[in-house]
Amino acid sequence: MQKSDTNKTRCRRCGDCCRNGGPALHKADLPLIQDGTIALTEIVTLRPGEWVYDQPEQKVAPLDTEMLKLKGRDGTWTCIHFSPEGNTCGMYSSRPVECEVLFCQDIEPLRAMYDKDRLTRTDLMPEGHPLLALMAEHDEKCAPAAMEQLAKAAREGDHDAGESLKEMVVFDMELRRLVPEKTSMAPEMNDFFFGRPLRVLLAGMNIKTYDAGGTIRFGFNG
Repeated sequence: MQKSDTNKTRCRRCGDCCRNGGPALHKADLPLIQDGTIALTEIVTLRPGEWVYDQPEQKVAPLDTEMLKLKGRDGTWTCIHFSPEGNTCGMYSSRPVECEVLFCQDIEPLRAMYDKDRLTRTDLMPEGHPLLALMAEHDEKCAPAAMEQLAKAAREGDHDAGESLKEMVVFDMELRRLVPEKTSMAPEMNDFFFGRPLRVLLAGMNIKTYDAGGTIRFGFNG
């Protein structure tokens, strides 16, 4: 929550950076997860190939590596711990390291550490956890870059690409339905284990996914 005052040296806690998105999480933030300050239900995994907003560069670009990030609120990327009504942070005294170094008048400290020592899902899960194999299978079958290629081909009329895309999205949907059902895990955990739903990623490409008699169909817009 940072904006300088008239001498451009002090954060005014205006909340602009919090509205632009919660922080990515780094290994220095591990204690915040271990002590429950940050719950796994509050984390979304952004996977390689997803297009995301790069704060230091102020542009949208595809990820090269996995990123764990605090979720947004109210259907936006506004940090889940930010209160827009009072411009306050619910965890300011124990905020993640990116929040500590971010200052809108000088982003060099953030740029210097932005893509270094990031946490991954495997950092937060015990070795041999039964979901690790399922996560790896999902990453292989539902890779964002492969989804994007299929979606572009399907938009141009490639029927086979459309069918492959449909199979990919159905697999993603069924996995997200079955894992909470079989494990009694909170459905909100899906965003941590499997990242954002493919339906959400497709919506970012102006492709809507509709339920249609036990299967799905796509609406290509734009």
